[in-house]
Amino acid sequence: MVTGIAHNAINVLDMDKMLDFYQNGLGLKKAFELHKEDGSPWIVYLKIAPGAFVELFYDGIRDRDVNYAPDQIGFNHWCIICTKLQPLVDRLTAKGFLKAGVEPDPFDGEGKNLWIDDPEGNGLELRQLKGDAAYGGREEILGIDHVAFVVSDIDRALDFYRDRLGLKERAPIEKDGKPWISCLDTGHGQVWELMRGGTKKRANTWESYGGTHVCLECDNVSAVVEVLRSKGWAIMIEPKTGADKNTQAWVMDQDANRIELMQIDPDSPQAKA
Repeated sequence: MVTGIAHNAINVLDMDKMLDFYQNGLGLKKAFELHKEDGSPWIVYLKIAPGAFVELFYDGIRDRDVNYAPDQIGFNHWCIICTKLQPLVDRLTAKGFLKAGVEPDPFDGEGKNLWIDDPEGNGLELRQLKGDAAYGGREEILGIDHVAFVVSDIDRALDFYRDRLGLKERAPIEKDGKPWISCLDTGHGQVWELMRGGTKKRANTWESYGGTHVCLECDNVSAVVEVLRSKGWAIMIEPKTGADKNTQAWVMDQDANRIELMQIDPDSPQAKA
């Protein structure tokens, strides 16, 4: 019933600086904005690919030293997949977001990837597909490949994501001959990565800057909620219609990370973007 990763959401400290990076550096296009009831700015939606967005929230609060670390529990990084990585590297370098001479690393035979931080220290992996797909403007960006969370207890994490939410487990990624990252299929070739090694908690309020939640698209949000409820999982916010006309519900995983469950409405701005 989960069909894919709909968006990654980030609370930001300086919206102009972040938009400069994601729009002028990566080349993402602004899809639409949402405002609060008093008319003040709330969320900027940047389109990555059809059905895939990054949400940038205004008014983030700097209440932690770093946004991610290998032993810090919670959101670690996310990955955007593209056809040709070099044009992105060249543009990011020309605009001063990367140091001159930074080169992508080989990945999985024919592919390449590059790890970078955005201007506010959020981890972003850029991954090139295998093969020699043609570079063609915005077609360089194809979508969200994966999101990665560091977990405090892999068994508890798999109990939620695999056994209760119903994501199918793939073969794990190993390090030094031992399982390191458990990979779960979210649909459309996308993956939710669970990274072992979390020992340190971090500030994680609704306003904490950095990754604030990830949204999973569902074909029937109410059905997913009832499955979770039947398996003993608490529902944070029951299904309702959001400001964007979509049906949404909210849950927390085993480490209190917020997850939005969303059913896209045909009249929503996401569907029309």
